[in-house]
Amino acid sequence: MTSELLLSVRTRRTYAADWALFTDWCAATGTTAPPADPLVVVDFLHGCPAALATQRCRVAAIDHHHTAHGYERPGESVVVRAALGRPTGEPFHPTDRNREAVEAALRGLPSHGWTQGMFGRRDRCLVVLSQLAGVPYRHLATLTAGDIHIAEDAATIRSPAGDWTADPADDVEVCGPCAVVRWLKILDLAVTQLSTRSIASALKKTNPVDHRSPHVCHTLPVLGTATRAVPLLPPIDQWGYEPFPLQPLTPHSLSRRTRDLLAGDLGAHRDLPVDPDPEPEPTKPVSRPVTAPPGSAYGAVDAAAAWDRRRHDLRIWPASSTCSPTSNGAPTSSTGARPNWWTGGCREALSTS
Repeated sequence: MTSELLLSVRTRRTYAADWALFTDWCAATGTTAPPADPLVVVDFLHGCPAALATQRCRVAAIDHHHTAHGYERPGESVVVRAALGRPTGEPFHPTDRNREAVEAALRGLPSHGWTQGMFGRRDRCLVVLSQLAGVPYRHLATLTAGDIHIAEDAATIRSPAGDWTADPADDVEVCGPCAVVRWLKILDLAVTQLSTRSIASALKKTNPVDHRSPHVCHTLPVLGTATRAVPLLPPIDQWGYEPFPLQPLTPHSLSRRTRDLLAGDLGAHRDLPVDPDPEPEPTKPVSRPVTAPPGSAYGAVDAAAAWDRRRHDLRIWPASSTCSPTSNGAPTSSTGARPNWWTGGCREALSTS
């Protein structure tokens, strides 16, 4: 009764409807409830398909009624938690439906060409880690390249949040560790090579991954200190460029991209040509001494001659109208007094001569 008082009216109404659906299904299938066996709850979820949020609400209603009658909650069992997509604490085992979708995505995503190989390799690594290794998206967003370890052909993810493992496969096209190693090689190029041309050339020279391709999961590529510290799954724009410095995709972006890949939406990426001409190496500019042709330099002699010409022009001002405001060149006004301009600049220039 105490738990009933803690629930809102709307929640009690929802739990009552979900419990009624469960008891009707049990009556139709010849099972008893409560108590309900966890496998019976899993069969109920499969027999009454609905959205994941709706299924979790139904299990919460079943657990609520079991708790009210003093029974164990079937929703806490490993099989029910696995059916709801919740962590179980057990080694991750993808469902048959997810495994088929993962294999279809790994076979369809390209690993060669520019820029399709850039997107394809990153998305292949994302599918392997999230669906085959079972790394939650909130932890995927915090992984770095140094958290990946390859040993005995298996890819192990070690981080402060926990450890996960992606086992190898005989078919190289769906081998999870091989997909991770191929992405690490390109990620190392993106960190160590400043030019995108190097990444594009490497992806253009790579052969498509098929049944004849060799396994590359035997050894982990040698990653530098800078590469080991960068985010494992960064965003990529339509031209194949990554942000600088590298930043991780958000958990929501990783979840949405994985959902699209499992639904068959691999994206329409392009295979762009690469300019075959090498990039010109920058050359150091050559400093040349500045030489003037003979006779064109303006030296001290020319400056002294210019001053002499100026002084000569100021001495002969009465015979010229250059410094006089009157038309006849007279230095006096109509009253016979020297004008103001005479006491100004021209007089000062004469006094310095």
